[in-house]
Amino acid sequence: MDLPITGEQLRVRSSGPHVIVLTAGAYEIRVESELVVHRAAGSVSHRLAGETRVDDLTEAVDGVIVSATVESDGELRIDLDSGQRLVVEPDRFFEAWTVTDPGRYLVVCMPGGELAVWTSD
Repeated sequence: MDLPITGEQLRVRSSGPHVIVLTAGAYEIRVESELVVHRAAGSVSHRLAGETRVDDLTEAVDGVIVSATVESDGELRIDLDSGQRLVVEPDRFFEAWTVTDPGRYLVVCMPGGELAVWTSD
């Protein structure tokens, strides 16, 4: 499934207790699980929601989204023009991530990777 955030600038809004909030234009991406950043140079960094080091997270996710997809198992993948890839895998017990444009669009990765999708269409 393709998400409608391609072409948007990805930014960190906050990294607080138990959640990382990113923005992509009018869309909000909430990560409540582990965020893995595959760097263009080949290294990998992991970020758990609620960790406080926002500066390196901001640097890692800064870029324009060139691809945003959800795999059939609920894995979220966002590729940036910087060559970095962000991945959030589904959680067995909790909602791992959401993408929303309030009142118009909502995708939730429910426990186990099942997706719930609402659109204004």
